[in-house]
Amino acid sequence: MQARECGDCNMCCKLPEIPSVNKKSYAWCNNCNVGNGCRIYKNRPQKCKEFVCLYVLGMTDLKPNKCGFFMFPESEQSTTHKIFTMYSEPHKLDSIPKAIMKDNKLSRLVNDNWAFHIRYNSDDNDLAIFDLATFGMSLKKVKRKEEV
Repeated sequence: MQARECGDCNMCCKLPEIPSVNKKSYAWCNNCNVGNGCRIYKNRPQKCKEFVCLYVLGMTDLKPNKCGFFMFPESEQSTTHKIFTMYSEPHKLDSIPKAIMKDNKLSRLVNDNWAFHIRYNSDDNDLAIFDLATFGMSLKKVKRKEEV
């Protein structure tokens, strides 16, 4: 159930990879009319139809095209780790912890031990982690191991 409309936000059309329309991560989708919406909205890929970010769900007041990043719940949540995935414009990465903690809805999640795994460039192995309980207000950059 969606709480909000996307409106003029198209960040999900830029940051993640969308293989079904041959879109690379951190590049605009060819079907995106930036600031207006999808040119193939009625026939968009199923992955696009199923996608919702925390802003659309009403779980944050941080609108992605205004803050430079978006968050979404993983479809398969672990029972031991509470993690949201984020995609961020590279130049917005350092501002994420403060932005999250200023948002009342997100700060409650952080205080309930939720962490944020952040993609911040097109290299799938680069990851930044915001986990207040483990790393405090610092971001922990890690290299994911490549699958063999």
